[in-house]
Amino acid sequence: MKMRFSDSSDHIGNDLGAFRDNRGIVALILVVWIMLVLIAIVTQFSFSMRTELKIMRNFKEEEEAYQLALAGIEKAKLEILVSKEPSYMYMNEEGILILDEEVENPVREGKIEGRTFSYILTDEDGKLNINSSTLEQIKFVIQQTGVEFTEVDTISDSIIDWRDENDLHMLNGAEEDYYKSLDKPYSCKDGPFDIIDELLLVKGVTPEIYYGSDDKNEDKDKAFTGLINYLTPWSQMTININTASSEVLEAVLGAKEAQNILFQRASGPIYTPVRGGAVSSSFFTIVSTGSVSEGRIKRTVKAALHKNGNMIEVIYWNDNFIG
Repeated sequence: MKMRFSDSSDHIGNDLGAFRDNRGIVALILVVWIMLVLIAIVTQFSFSMRTELKIMRNFKEEEEAYQLALAGIEKAKLEILVSKEPSYMYMNEEGILILDEEVENPVREGKIEGRTFSYILTDEDGKLNINSSTLEQIKFVIQQTGVEFTEVDTISDSIIDWRDENDLHMLNGAEEDYYKSLDKPYSCKDGPFDIIDELLLVKGVTPEIYYGSDDKNEDKDKAFTGLINYLTPWSQMTININTASSEVLEAVLGAKEAQNILFQRASGPIYTPVRGGAVSSSFFTIVSTGSVSEGRIKRTVKAALHKNGNMIEVIYWNDNFIG
């Protein structure tokens, strides 16, 4: 009896040992799984936190870049206001607008704690007013920008149709029926241009024709120089003969008078206005860019200004300009 009892006890002991071993293995597996789950959670949390921090850092840097761009706008306003002689205004050999006789090399940039801004100042009175110019003036300027002769009439007539208040077609123009027939239809404005970017909506105007292109096409002897550089909705009724391009001068004053003005400008600014031409300006555009993180983050603001005496009025504002 004792022998049989001893065998039974050994068997039970072995079963209990095996059970304990199995339970230990299960516990180990559970611990491993729990650790894996915790690692996954921690990894995901860490990734989420890094992403959130990156987003916050980018937002902070974009805001800093925006504030720097605003600093450029304010510096440009100050430059316009403090110019001592309104009629002393011209374009230098590099095409930079000079506003003051005492500042012939204007510094249009700045640096604040390692962050930078720079701005470009443009005289809109040196351009042709797209709302008040005649068809022939507009046609001449368009042709000078490199547009094909066969396309000049289409674009110039369509500009007139866009800005006039009726729905009557010019010979080569476009009205409501044309724009409504496009894949992405929209209405013809039948009113004056508020911003020059509206040209991109006008029949015949492509981004290359509007902005300009350095690439020469096989059937063209020159690249597009860009309508944006010659036309504006913001200007006086007369062009500034000191800052207008040769193309704009000729469109408004004729070839002979344009050549005479260019000859005089070679010796310095002209102080005496001519019929159809002024020697001072009231309308300007500023394109200011703020830059942080060594230029990796940038923000650009574009503003159009009207100077009236000692006051400056903002007539256009785009705080997310892409140009």
